[in-house]
Amino acid sequence: MRKSVAVIGLVAAATAGLAAGCGSTGRGGAEAKAPGVGERSCGRVRPGVGAKPLAGARQGGVVALAKAGGKTIAYVADEDDGNIHTVDVATGKELGTTQLGGTPSQLLVAADGRVVVALRDKAAIEVLEPEADPSQPLASLCTVPTPVEPVALATTPDDGTLLVTSAWGAALTAYDVASMGRAYEVPLPREPRSLVISDDGKKAFVAHVVGSRMSVVDLGAKRVRPVDVGGVEAGVLRHGKVGLFGGSEEIERRACQGFALAKSTDLSGRIFAPQVLVDPGLAEERSEGYGSGGMNPPEVASVAVVDEDTEQPLGESVSVKPDVRQMVGVARPRAACLLPRAAAIDPASRSLFVSCLGIDTVIEYDAAAADPQRAERRRFPVAAGPTGLAVDPEGRRLVVWSQFDRTLQIAPLGAKDAVEARVDAPAILRVGLSRKAQTAATADLELGRKLFHASGDQRISNDGRACASCHPDGRDDALTWATPEGPRQTPMLAGRLAKTAPYGWTGRGDSVEAHLAETFGRLGGAGLARREIDALIAFATSLRPPQAEMRDDTNDVLVQRGKAIFHSAQTGCGTCHREEGAWTDHTAHDVSSRADADVAATFDTPSLRFVGGTAPYFHDGRYATLRSLLVDADGKMGHTKHLAKEDLDALEAYMRSL
Repeated sequence: MRKSVAVIGLVAAATAGLAAGCGSTGRGGAEAKAPGVGERSCGRVRPGVGAKPLAGARQGGVVALAKAGGKTIAYVADEDDGNIHTVDVATGKELGTTQLGGTPSQLLVAADGRVVVALRDKAAIEVLEPEADPSQPLASLCTVPTPVEPVALATTPDDGTLLVTSAWGAALTAYDVASMGRAYEVPLPREPRSLVISDDGKKAFVAHVVGSRMSVVDLGAKRVRPVDVGGVEAGVLRHGKVGLFGGSEEIERRACQGFALAKSTDLSGRIFAPQVLVDPGLAEERSEGYGSGGMNPPEVASVAVVDEDTEQPLGESVSVKPDVRQMVGVARPRAACLLPRAAAIDPASRSLFVSCLGIDTVIEYDAAAADPQRAERRRFPVAAGPTGLAVDPEGRRLVVWSQFDRTLQIAPLGAKDAVEARVDAPAILRVGLSRKAQTAATADLELGRKLFHASGDQRISNDGRACASCHPDGRDDALTWATPEGPRQTPMLAGRLAKTAPYGWTGRGDSVEAHLAETFGRLGGAGLARREIDALIAFATSLRPPQAEMRDDTNDVLVQRGKAIFHSAQTGCGTCHREEGAWTDHTAHDVSSRADADVAATFDTPSLRFVGGTAPYFHDGRYATLRSLLVDADGKMGHTKHLAKEDLDALEAYMRSL
């Protein structure tokens, strides 16, 4: 039975600006201190003045709604120009802008009206206070250090604690809302993103981009429990080993693309996780492309539903059965939401809205259905790059932010308590927001970004996948795919393309363009035009990597010790992974790593840039952790197994700093 509840509801070194009186903390750093003499306070300067959050709004987003001056306003976090845009939701008029101290990811309006913004590139959150006139810029009160790359925000039901997830820092950090002092930090698995908090304030649910998991954090005990949100598909046998109409097997699918979460307060504590279920194929078998091949689609759109109390998915499998008509070309399926990026609930109509980045569409599902994915109510196109959603329950409006086209869209919601399917697209008010001239991207970069995230483009892939399907945020999906040459683990792109040729695990791609051509071939894509290829390469090489890890003096000593070990003749790590060569020697070697399904035995030396956050390791992903690689791969490449634990700790710390 559902319990009754009474209350419903930031790797850069800190600069002087980031330490504006709010204390300091890094990964495992010191507690935040109270502001000292001459330092700015994080608290309200003019209580009662400015914006107020909508009732029950305690989850951050790219768009946050509030009440100010009798208007419903939208604060929009614009990552391209580092601004907050303030928009009148009723009229669509842009009221003003506020320049931030970094690149925003999410923002949140606290109960007392302060606006908190996660600065993804600065390892900090910035706290601002709205003026009485919403057209005026928000006043910056302070910045507070966080672990590397803060991305998502939420407050507890009592409005007393702010929780922040950090993607590259892999942590959940808690702050006292009143003082913004750091309370505690909980380590998380790789690439956490969106979070929601239980009605009783005792648990946080965190989505992950990789790893087929959702994390449930016990906020009292500071413990993390994983929830498997993958699925099992009754599919056609891999590689089409049987006829078109016969034979099946159960295929375990892993979950990816966990960027968004939404929580319902009136549907028995349901937590919705739009995601993608992936079948990368069997490592011991070769395939025709990337994945299992045959009749099973490599990626399937899904909405996992997790019960808040039991912490378990509602439903244990996905039933994705191939449509014979589609396979023989009689009909084409509807474009799937393979890059979900934001989610929001309309409690009145019990609708779940999901923004689909790859197809520039918002899909509305019946949130009360046993499987929302199979209870689609309607879908409607939006401007390119929908990354933010917010529901205005009072004005019956859905607010959508499309980053690529820099457009805010305001769509009317359906009638309250509507239960019947609605198929008509709404009349959408579209507002193009301002942009600082000096921050405008080149046309090639804008085109390249759209192509990188385009799912369903037959020139890139014949099965719906986009570049961002395997490289979310330009990184990796933590998967090992079956390919025609054997198992291949997905490498990170951001910060790793420049000066690291050749490309591909076998090192055949002497240029990014050559490797792209091979990739498109394996995906069954027809290929892009010359300008589009150039634009895609320009964007891929511009992808911003995470900032360097923030370290204290003790860790610096450990890292320097690890550096000496790494470059020593005894270990030999620096022989192939050369610092002057972007941590690679640009050469293929046989290090006795050939797997059973591999065609070749030599593999290109991968760059070690950002190696600490890109598990699993080796071309076939055989090592789940960096430590297991250092111990188990001894003699095949370098010599590290003989090292004492203290030396292994130092070596690992150094590698994580690269």
